[in-house]
Amino acid sequence: MARGSRERPGMNDDDASSKDAERIRLLEFQLDHLRAELLHLTHERYRLIYSVSGRIYNFLRPFEQRLADAGAAVAARFRPLAAETASPAASEPAHRAVSPLPAKRLLIDVTGTAKRDAGTGIQRVVKEVARACHAGGTLDLPVLAVRCEQGELYAANAFVAALGGAPGGPDAKVAIEPGDRFLMLSDSWNAFEELAPVFARIRAEGGEILTCIFDLIPELYPHACHEVTVPRYRAWLRKALLESDAFLAISRTVAEELADYVAASGLPHRPGLKIGWFQCGADLAVPATQTPRGKIAAAVAGGAPVFLMVGTIEPRKGHRVALDAFDTLWAAGSDARFVIVGRRGWFEEALVAAIRAHPQFGARLFWFDDVEDGELSYLYDAARALILPSYAEGFGLPIVEAAMRARPAICSDLPVFREVGRDGAIYFRVNDAGALAEAIRSFLQDEAAVDPSCALGVSWAQAARRIVEVVAREDWLTRLP
Repeated sequence: MARGSRERPGMNDDDASSKDAERIRLLEFQLDHLRAELLHLTHERYRLIYSVSGRIYNFLRPFEQRLADAGAAVAARFRPLAAETASPAASEPAHRAVSPLPAKRLLIDVTGTAKRDAGTGIQRVVKEVARACHAGGTLDLPVLAVRCEQGELYAANAFVAALGGAPGGPDAKVAIEPGDRFLMLSDSWNAFEELAPVFARIRAEGGEILTCIFDLIPELYPHACHEVTVPRYRAWLRKALLESDAFLAISRTVAEELADYVAASGLPHRPGLKIGWFQCGADLAVPATQTPRGKIAAAVAGGAPVFLMVGTIEPRKGHRVALDAFDTLWAAGSDARFVIVGRRGWFEEALVAAIRAHPQFGARLFWFDDVEDGELSYLYDAARALILPSYAEGFGLPIVEAAMRARPAICSDLPVFREVGRDGAIYFRVNDAGALAEAIRSFLQDEAAVDPSCALGVSWAQAARRIVEVVAREDWLTRLP
């Protein structure tokens, strides 16, 4: 249940009805998106059936099914064996935990990102926080980036050095010390089993386990996520609630959502669970590219106003809303350009087909899925404003990135966007293409002016300092019973 979706003291019937109506509208939007995807895939299926490639696929499909069935049978043979050999005490700590000691050192786990950097927002947070923590500034606690290998911790010196940090020698084994705090900043989806011995040693020395949480989207909006993500996330969250002494969210909004959701859902958690927050930085380490690739430069060349949208193409990001809004503007004679930067995600076949077949594609509509950081900086500098029409987010990093280049954001009226954009952004009704078109029109005609400097202006150095302060000073937003 999302924060604010249940009745609170003082909420009148009109407020409750308004929230219910908005929730229904959001669900209808998700349904329309999925319906469009289904229709597109149905048409593609018919096209394949009556094509040469379709006939080849039909011939190979039985063999594919047999291979899948054989794989499932093999997996099924081993699954019961794993269940039988796992004893109830297997997940119990190998050492008896002691009462927590004051924080003495912060160990930041970067294992997932060190193994595989997919270039997503999570990896950016991990790299930038690790870089900032090892930049030589004064922090409330000593900080060390670590990685786990076969149940042992090693200093991630090579990882930090690759980020531009000072060389720290080889990745030597790290001994757990009394009062250590272990922060799983990297994606910890599959890390709990591997880290179990580390958890045991941390608690045996009076330390604590902290988990970073980026959002609650798979819980609150499961139909917006890839089908693999939802069960994986739900299993992770429930495991993390039991294993973690504290959660650090990437925004105050997410921290409040987590506290409300755990309480409202009655999810089991560690007694006295602490929940805190920090806010992401936005200073890109790479300056704007002076000579971007020709296709990048061409997209923003000339005097037409450029609007930039940054983010993976997936249902909740609102690309369809933005495209509909610009269709309205173009039909009215606007020469505005709409530049999309982001990789393909999921449930986006119909949308991608609509973008590529659009009559303005390559003229006023552009999409780049391979932009480097330097080119992204270049596009921010060339844009008049950022477009951010998401209906669910954990932070809204592009708002701050744009603001740090004196570019305002035109974004959905979400609580987390209000936290980040403050008075330095323009807001429109969520999932309302007409409202977005009107906001853009007003902006172009100087009827809606805001000062981007009023938006949140956090550097990665400040983000890292905030993380350490929360841990060192026990500056938590709330504690659950």
